[in-house]
Amino acid sequence: MVDENVAHLSESKVYDILSEHGKLAGWNQAENGETKKEYQHKPKYVHHHWHTDIAYIKINGIFYFLIMMLDGYSRYMLDWELMPDMLGGSVELFVQKVKDKYQFAKPKLINDNGSQFISLEFKKLLHKLEIQQVFTRRNHPQTNGKIERLNGIVKQEAIRPNSPQSYQEAWDVLNNYCYQYNHQRLHAGINFLRPADMFFGRGQQVLTERKIKIETARTNRKQKNLEDRLKNMH
Repeated sequence: MVDENVAHLSESKVYDILSEHGKLAGWNQAENGETKKEYQHKPKYVHHHWHTDIAYIKINGIFYFLIMMLDGYSRYMLDWELMPDMLGGSVELFVQKVKDKYQFAKPKLINDNGSQFISLEFKKLLHKLEIQQVFTRRNHPQTNGKIERLNGIVKQEAIRPNSPQSYQEAWDVLNNYCYQYNHQRLHAGINFLRPADMFFGRGQQVLTERKIKIETARTNRKQKNLEDRLKNMH
């Protein structure tokens, strides 16, 4: 709301208002569930860490497999694919597609120990693409918490409310949501910025503009309150 000049409230004030009205339960569970066991080395720049995982999506009785690639620094969804299977070859094609899109990136890829990710063919592909692989702890998906939370958010905010009945409907829902997630949705893990703000290097500018707007609004409120008190005295 600050960015669109609708209202000028600090994050803490917005949090207090939402908490007072019981509107934080779903948000806390889906996005803010940080884990102490998460991969401990934090990314320092865009394309430092990529996170990937496969989620099951049931559409009209048929299971499809959603794979996403998340930039760990900005939380920007780099790409996604709704696959009819979760074979190693399909995963390799997806990773190749993402690397073709960001050719100069040389990230660490954080993934679980699924058969697609531990195969010799996959390791050879990553070596060719100059991607360093980092495995999560076995039977402990929380160590890849950023992508795990994204899986939950996509299901909660895109798939369930829209209930797509076909592959094409699901693809359209996911395509629209990917844009919304990257360019419109504020993310608690990056100072309530949009992932695109961080990814394209304008995060600090947005934060500075917000601070100026909030300080200006605070000064204006104080001035108005003072004027109102003076009026009431006469």
